[in-house]
Amino acid sequence: MRFAKTVILIILAAIVALCVFDESDAKPAPGSRADDIIFQTVEGNLRWQNGISTERGRAVFQAVFPPGRFPKEIEWAWAGSGQAWVSVEYSDKNQICYVMEGSKVPEIKRKTYIDQNGVPRIIVPKILLLPQGKISIDLLRDYQDYCGSKEVDVCDLKFGIVAEGEVEIKDFAVLDYAAKKAAVKPSDEVQKEIYLRVQLPQGNDGDCYLVKGLELPVEVQVRTLLKANATGNLTITFPESVKVTKYDPQRIALVKDHILRIPLVMGAGYAEESFIISVIGSGPGRMALKAELNDDTEVLERDIACPDLSSIQSNIKLLDEGVYPVKREFRKITIKKELKNYIKVREDVFSVLHKLFGSEESFDEPAGMVCGVLENTNNLNLPLHVKFAVIDNEGKEILYFRGEHIKREEGNDAPVPETVIGVGAHDTKDFKMPVYADIYSVKPGTYHGVVRVSLFGAESVVSTRDFEFCVEKESQVKTLVSALAVVLSLVSVCLLAFNQRKWIKSLRTSHIIIIALFTAAKFSIVDIPWFIFGDVTRAAFGPLGPFMHIFTGIFWDILNAMFLVALLSVVPKPGVVIISSVVRVILQGVAFGSFNPISILLVLSYSALADMLLYVAGFTSGKRLFTECFGVFSLVAVIFAVQHIYSTYTFYYIWMYMYRLFYPDWYININAIVSAIYSALGAILGIYLGNKLKRVIE
Repeated sequence: MRFAKTVILIILAAIVALCVFDESDAKPAPGSRADDIIFQTVEGNLRWQNGISTERGRAVFQAVFPPGRFPKEIEWAWAGSGQAWVSVEYSDKNQICYVMEGSKVPEIKRKTYIDQNGVPRIIVPKILLLPQGKISIDLLRDYQDYCGSKEVDVCDLKFGIVAEGEVEIKDFAVLDYAAKKAAVKPSDEVQKEIYLRVQLPQGNDGDCYLVKGLELPVEVQVRTLLKANATGNLTITFPESVKVTKYDPQRIALVKDHILRIPLVMGAGYAEESFIISVIGSGPGRMALKAELNDDTEVLERDIACPDLSSIQSNIKLLDEGVYPVKREFRKITIKKELKNYIKVREDVFSVLHKLFGSEESFDEPAGMVCGVLENTNNLNLPLHVKFAVIDNEGKEILYFRGEHIKREEGNDAPVPETVIGVGAHDTKDFKMPVYADIYSVKPGTYHGVVRVSLFGAESVVSTRDFEFCVEKESQVKTLVSALAVVLSLVSVCLLAFNQRKWIKSLRTSHIIIIALFTAAKFSIVDIPWFIFGDVTRAAFGPLGPFMHIFTGIFWDILNAMFLVALLSVVPKPGVVIISSVVRVILQGVAFGSFNPISILLVLSYSALADMLLYVAGFTSGKRLFTECFGVFSLVAVIFAVQHIYSTYTFYYIWMYMYRLFYPDWYININAIVSAIYSALGAILGIYLGNKLKRVIE
């Protein structure tokens, strides 16, 4: 009995096990079947019956997804001739079309729409060619490969065929599903035919607001993307706490103090219209925009805050501001932030002509940049108008810092260097704007600059900052003088190279000996003592500053001019000055062991200038003698005064140009005056000395 019961239990257990095995074996793997997806015919007269196989006909089949999810991975098999394709559309309206190899590419239209930011978009479907046979596709991975990296849903799946012979699509299956994402907006919400935008105040893309009691501009914009022309109206309703003050009556009708109606005529395709309105707010409220075009309607509502001006002013700060010079390299401009509140104006060679004839600048480039940082601790985005002006001691603006193109603009209040920036809530923003300087009219010195920050569209200043900056003028005269010195040195070398034989032949042996003796005497009396005691002399007389040349000029100006004129009185021949200077340079190099290129450049240029002036005056050409009379004294004094003035400016300018040194103009001018007086005196003494030597020689 017990055995029978045991057998029965074993048989029953086996039956149950077989049933469970059959049932589990019969269940498909998750997602391996497409029974929960239905295909509907949306075009043509064919029907989907676990696929499609036909020799003639055309049809488009659209998949109906189960609620809350969409197919992520699918597979199918296809083969045949004619046209076969699969179209997949995503939630952002991007589309991928898979076309069977050997099939004609279907005609797919581009999609145009306006996105949630009001930007018109055009979507061109991606077309991928796939081989015949079994196909397996990951729809989301293909989106990332061909469309972008954002998260999207699959919102539409279609199969299409146009049979020209036998075409077969079969074994469709969904390998994996994905849940719809709540964060992804339906396409109807982000893509529109009508888009409304309001900036209150103008330039503000954040929360709308008005400053209590201030008149501010409002910008309203309508953008459309329509298939045909449309007409309608735009109604703008402000709260009763807002009063409309300015508008264009030819385009806008005022229904009430706070309600406006604007006729709209929008063309086919993309079109946009903008309207500027001025309003004054006395309190918060809510505004509404309603656009009606044919059968389409779009409504936009915004809350309006109304803070006081004092609360705006207390939360706007200028963290940093200053004027900086700029460096130009080809077309690139670099701001030199290491030099704050300093600009350098490079004066050109035509400044003298401007001062004489009043000519204007032929170009207008910024001399520097006004840079700063604004901090906004308000809860609102602020469009701000930043202006910079340079004012004098009386508080009036100095127009020479506006720039020529700004000064020429007509109007009662000519604009100044300015910029418009938007500073977000609890944010900081850098700003920069050019500062100009009329190279002919701006003088070097210290100036007073003012940065004023106001709300865009209003004159109310919310922040201001004063600071001083320095302007330096870099004259091009030293460049010209340096170039002239090089030219005169080359002239001196060329004259010596081409005329040395002629000059030597015109000189007697006694003349050559006299030139050598005078040059050696001058070298011994002037150059050697200065080489030995020069540093001591500069240290001893250094406290005198520019007046130190009163003592040092005795050697450099009086003795040099006296020996040279005495030599010319004895040997009045062209080239004597150049020959003597070359011998002097050679003696300096041999005695001191160095050939200073700047010294050589200076000495040769001085000698060339002196030789030419003496020849033109007739002293070395045989037309005029070094007689002891007032006319000769005056002429020789002028020649050597000019030569020594030139030598003084050339000396300082070349040192500044070559070694980036700085000497103020007044310092150079004092030295030039002393040098001119001493050289004129030395030249007159040289005439007396030369005539006495001539009488001794004779």
